[in-house]
Amino acid sequence: MATEKADVVIVGVGAAGGVLAAELGKAGMKVIGLERGPRLKTEDFAPQDELRYFQRQDLRPDVKRQPVTWRANPNVRARPLQTMSYGNQAGGGTVHYGAVSWRLHEDDFRTRTKTVERYGAKAIPENSSLTDWPMSYAELEPYYDRAEYELGVSGRAGNLQGRTIEGGNVFEAPRRREYPLPPLTPDQSGVIFDEAARKLGWHPFPTPRAIISQPYNGRPACSYCGFCQAFGCHVGAKSSILVTKLPEADATGNFTLITGAMCHRVNSDNSGRVTGVSYYGPDGSDNTIEAEIVILGTFVYDNTRLLLLSKTDKFPNGLANSSGEVGKHLMAHMMPNVYVAFDDRHMNNYMGPSAQKHTIDDFNADNFDHNGVGFIRGAQISIGPADLEAGPIGTAMSMDPPPGTPKWGAAYRDFLAKYFSRYGAINAQTENLAYADQTIDLDPNVRDQYGMPAPRVTYDWRRPNERARVEFLMQKMEGIGHAMGATKVWRGALSPGVPGAHHEGGTRMGSDPKTSVVNRYGQTWDIPNLFVIGSSTFPSMSGFNPTLTIQALAYMSADAIAKRYKSRPGALV
Repeated sequence: MATEKADVVIVGVGAAGGVLAAELGKAGMKVIGLERGPRLKTEDFAPQDELRYFQRQDLRPDVKRQPVTWRANPNVRARPLQTMSYGNQAGGGTVHYGAVSWRLHEDDFRTRTKTVERYGAKAIPENSSLTDWPMSYAELEPYYDRAEYELGVSGRAGNLQGRTIEGGNVFEAPRRREYPLPPLTPDQSGVIFDEAARKLGWHPFPTPRAIISQPYNGRPACSYCGFCQAFGCHVGAKSSILVTKLPEADATGNFTLITGAMCHRVNSDNSGRVTGVSYYGPDGSDNTIEAEIVILGTFVYDNTRLLLLSKTDKFPNGLANSSGEVGKHLMAHMMPNVYVAFDDRHMNNYMGPSAQKHTIDDFNADNFDHNGVGFIRGAQISIGPADLEAGPIGTAMSMDPPPGTPKWGAAYRDFLAKYFSRYGAINAQTENLAYADQTIDLDPNVRDQYGMPAPRVTYDWRRPNERARVEFLMQKMEGIGHAMGATKVWRGALSPGVPGAHHEGGTRMGSDPKTSVVNRYGQTWDIPNLFVIGSSTFPSMSGFNPTLTIQALAYMSADAIAKRYKSRPGALV
């Protein structure tokens, strides 16, 4: 057993952990980062291999070695999920994600309050645990700006200091300055989608992405190779933590990264402080890092599981869980699709970055009147390929063919041969509400390769509010498809209750220690030197991808630790 010492130990060096490693290292703190996967290089991602990265998911957790189980309700036995979308290497999911990079709306931070003000308390489903964030958009805006400029995000502003800018997202919250880089060049799917949306009176714009459209900070611009979602970027144009913050952390001389390290416990003493972590090394050894500050920056399942596994006599229900809120309020985006196909024109979806190419925000959040629709909140609607990956394998494995066409045999072969370059998937990324009975706990029947209980998810998105929202959005997407002039317009299949993309919750933040796990800085209420940073802390989810918000929160927490906690340890709120 090896024992090392540091000022800070960070478990998980992805979207949050990478930012924290660099910023705390710059502040002169000795930082050790633990990452269960390897540290790869840009050249490792060439050549691009669709079978390896999309189908076999080489950059994601091995579901047999690191299982997560799911059940729709407590009355059925959980079964292992067959795919995971988060990362399994230094840089985490930012290595292989589609790099969509959103700020939340102003009202996303006050969802419960704004809903009650406009529609009354009865508009919120009776069993929903929807709540406000313990901060405002204005407080997080400087950190959004910092993340966009330090990492490199391409886009077009729609609201510059309160001034509406046509061609950008006119519904976005005010930003202090334009994006650091112009939008990526649109492809045919984006052009056709924009034309149709404008015809319907809506407001399309290029989706902001952490992919550089021009050379930036010594990195080359996007090559439009098409291998983006599920792939590492072979030129380094994707602004992943791997090529942005980890080199910064290295340059401080204060950062050490340990790869192949699986953290299995957060250690604590009887005084109410954590003392460090224990982890299994790649050789199977059990090792310890002693640290003044412990930061959990892993995915929602691992953040939650670590707290539950680290229970003590003082915290018998899990570390930092005096509130009983650890593992509750899980949320996930559902991704209903409407497909379009053309006999007379090509979409060429396989060209360029694939995820959410162009977007409308007209039916997201509370950007439209919900009176009489039977639900609250909404979704941003985008054009892209099936399952966000547009290669031939991705298309064949992910696209639901239109009614009357089987998904096998000669008829399916002929359909794909004709429409592979002529189809698009219109997707609604729905903002599902938090419910306290949507949970993560420890599975009593399934264990991982280390013998630890697998995280068990109890979740079913098919509630009245969510079903009504999906049906409303399906109709809007069908309208776009017809306005695009598509020969065929049809709905994709819906999931049987399983959570979709961008899982959030499990260690929610709040203003009251009785109803939340951490404060606005990710500092646990129970243990001042234990922090949890990432989407597991989100009180509500919005209709937007969470990564930029995770990074903005990480910058804010790093500032609070370096400028306040470092000199005067204790509660930050």
